[in-house]
Amino acid sequence: MTFLPAQKPDLLRLFGSLLAAASALTLAPSVAEAQCDARAELSGCINADNLWVHAGAGPFLSLGTPVLAPAGKASFGLALGYLSRPIGLRVSSPDPDGTVLHVVDNAVNGTFLWSLGVHDRLEITAALPITFYQDGSGIGVARATDAELPRSTMRDVRFGFAASILPRPRSGSADGASVVGRFEVAVPAGDAQAFASGRTITWFPSVLASYRRGRFEAGLEASARIRGEARLANARIGSQLGGALGASFDVLPNGWLTAAGEAFVLYNFAAQDPPARTADEPQSPAFVPAEWILSATTAPLLGGDMSFTLSGGGPIPFSSEAAVTTPRFRFGLAARYAPTGRDKDSDGVLDRDDKCPDVAEDRDGFQDGDGCPELDNDGDRIPDTKDKCRDAAETVDGFKDDDGCPDPDDDEDGVLDESDQCRNEAEDKDNFKDEDGCPDPDNDEDGLLDKVDKCPNGAEDKDGFKDDDGCPDPDNDLDQVLDAADRCPDAREDLDGFEDEDGCPELDNDEDGVADKADKCPLQAETIDGKDDADGCPEAGAKSRVRWSGDRIVAEAPARFAPGKAEPSKPMEEMLRQMAQLAAGRAPIATIVIEGYADRAGDESAKGLELAEKRALAVKEALVAAGLPADRITAATGDPGEKRAANVPQFEITVQRDKRGKRR
Repeated sequence: MTFLPAQKPDLLRLFGSLLAAASALTLAPSVAEAQCDARAELSGCINADNLWVHAGAGPFLSLGTPVLAPAGKASFGLALGYLSRPIGLRVSSPDPDGTVLHVVDNAVNGTFLWSLGVHDRLEITAALPITFYQDGSGIGVARATDAELPRSTMRDVRFGFAASILPRPRSGSADGASVVGRFEVAVPAGDAQAFASGRTITWFPSVLASYRRGRFEAGLEASARIRGEARLANARIGSQLGGALGASFDVLPNGWLTAAGEAFVLYNFAAQDPPARTADEPQSPAFVPAEWILSATTAPLLGGDMSFTLSGGGPIPFSSEAAVTTPRFRFGLAARYAPTGRDKDSDGVLDRDDKCPDVAEDRDGFQDGDGCPELDNDGDRIPDTKDKCRDAAETVDGFKDDDGCPDPDDDEDGVLDESDQCRNEAEDKDNFKDEDGCPDPDNDEDGLLDKVDKCPNGAEDKDGFKDDDGCPDPDNDLDQVLDAADRCPDAREDLDGFEDEDGCPELDNDEDGVADKADKCPLQAETIDGKDDADGCPEAGAKSRVRWSGDRIVAEAPARFAPGKAEPSKPMEEMLRQMAQLAAGRAPIATIVIEGYADRAGDESAKGLELAEKRALAVKEALVAAGLPADRITAATGDPGEKRAANVPQFEITVQRDKRGKRR
């Protein structure tokens, strides 16, 4: 009875007879399962999974990566794969097409990947493949033993190194060609019945050439797997020449999605045993396992250093049936962490740490570790190229906001704006309310600017006395009586012991019309009677001929104008002199009003009014001649309708004291 790899149905009759013959052989099961016998016709020392994934980043699975780990950096990953029916034997049976024994029906494999950068252009690598689960008939049936296919097992452990011959740039544009050489050794570590391991050590050299242009990348890899032969019926599996071709396209930028397609083929150097001969197939077919794979990779994390790949593929038949170790289909999932040291924008911040991988950091000492250019470090909306204080934010208060510098004291008066009530007007620093930041051009608010105010902190009292010097004059006349209590603030008290507290000068203390400096009796009023009236002393037993009646001066024996006349007589002139002397005692005088009248009461004729006016003027002349101030005297016509006694003079004199003067 003969075992054959999957072949056409015409050859299965011979394969069936060989199987019957082999079944007749008696072999110790322990010997068959204990070692990989190079002479065994049904060997389990065949690796059923031809996809050997490499450590590192990239969109491909059958091709190695063109980017090695940076010096001192390690990469690791896990590639999981599901294979359907990678090992099958077609045996003769009553069915004309024969019967297929699925030696390995389903397999779930995983490969733990690791690499360490020794130099930026050299790394050491290791791969630990494991079969987590598999099922199938195994070769125990064909050997007529009860040996079962192991459900899980170790696979060939690989380790080696990779060297970058033409490295891909780690910074700037990644466009261009790169070449990487690898050399790995696969050490048999699997069960001899599990189709997880080669019969001998496998030497695995390879060279990868890749080219990238923008979002497109292509790779071509040539490799060899040099090992001892193992036989599975008429299939001999030994050293192989490998080739792989792949192309990828970044569907989404920044590693979010890359689509790739690849194919790999292994040409077996060993000559194959011929199956049963037929007229249409006289020669042994070549043993060429080949597969295609489509994949989608996303690397959104750590600047592309962390990637996830989902893949699926199937066989590429070079004959009517796929070669043994070629699965019906495969699906895979890979997660890989591979630091690439990539710095796309060449700013010294790796893409994995760069928040702006496509825009270079501006390297100005401000947040240079984030990889983003801070065109406005202080966030004051003034570009650093124009900002005189790029690390201190402009205060944006309407004062020099275009220079980019904070102005904590706009007016530079030493009072910070936050406390300055007049931040754009400098405090005048004159020790008057200097803490409010406002200039006080008139500290005392007296209407005189401080620059001309002799007393800037003392308000002018605006009393008409030296009001232009800005100083308050509490005692204008300097008579030691403050203006607030001084009845005559502009006239100095004479300080003669007589009513000195009122602030008014009493030039005539006894108000007898004789000034104190000429008055022999300043505190005793003169009896104005025409006798020694200038000495200021009263005459014993004498009585004044003029007196006050309120504000009016009244004569005790009044003289009258001659009828129809306006010229005073001698007696009247003497009387008017005496009246003037009495009026002079009421200094300071505000006004003296003289009212003239006609001879007859009620005379409103033009002649009577004219006469009255002339008489008033005549009296004024007499008073002025007696020493009274003319500018204080008003002469006017009295009311002609007023009833007057027949013996009173045809005039009246009314005297008003200055309101600031004293009144007795």
